[in-house]
Amino acid sequence: MDDQNAKYLIQLHKYHDNPIESLRTFADDYAVPIVDRLTLDLIKQLIRMNNIKNILEIGTAIGYSAMQFASINKDIHVTTIERDDDMILYAKDNIQQFGFNDQITLVEGNALDQFNHVNDKVYDMIFIDAAKAQSKKFFEIYTPLLKNHGLVITDNVLYHGFVSDIGIVRSRNVRQMVKKVQEYNEWLIQQPGYTTNFLNIDDGLAISIKGE
Repeated sequence: MDDQNAKYLIQLHKYHDNPIESLRTFADDYAVPIVDRLTLDLIKQLIRMNNIKNILEIGTAIGYSAMQFASINKDIHVTTIERDDDMILYAKDNIQQFGFNDQITLVEGNALDQFNHVNDKVYDMIFIDAAKAQSKKFFEIYTPLLKNHGLVITDNVLYHGFVSDIGIVRSRNVRQMVKKVQEYNEWLIQQPGYTTNFLNIDDGLAISIKGE
């Protein structure tokens, strides 16, 4: 039933009207992980509701989500970090092709090492969508740059459904990754100074609000 509901909502939204959606075909063909459609819709609505202007994204991939966020309003600026050389090239091309050079700053390198390249502003939202084993470190490194009452959004917190049922995982490497995601989720919900809710949407989403 959940899959049927998701299909219905995806059809209802008529995503083909958004030119950036053309990148989803590329992502599907080349197994590039990008944010799921309904999750993206929810994040974009949160951006609108909270009048978010400055966004820090950990994990650019091909630039899809950064451009989707920027497309909401010309006043929005996204600073996004990517370490993979191939993804960086694709993202640069896409950002230029779709006309977002003025709204998106692409920082090249491992996100664990880029604090000094992005600490020139206070952010309204941080979107964590990179190496799942490092989510805790990303949170710890970058949330000092988040304004009070700002949002931290973490994608893929259910990790293909394995987080809730690790017993079905046969691969040792995948099992280790799932344990990392479980540990992060448990750590995140206990963070003082943050209120976190987990949503069972697409591959799982955590929304954390800084401050009381």
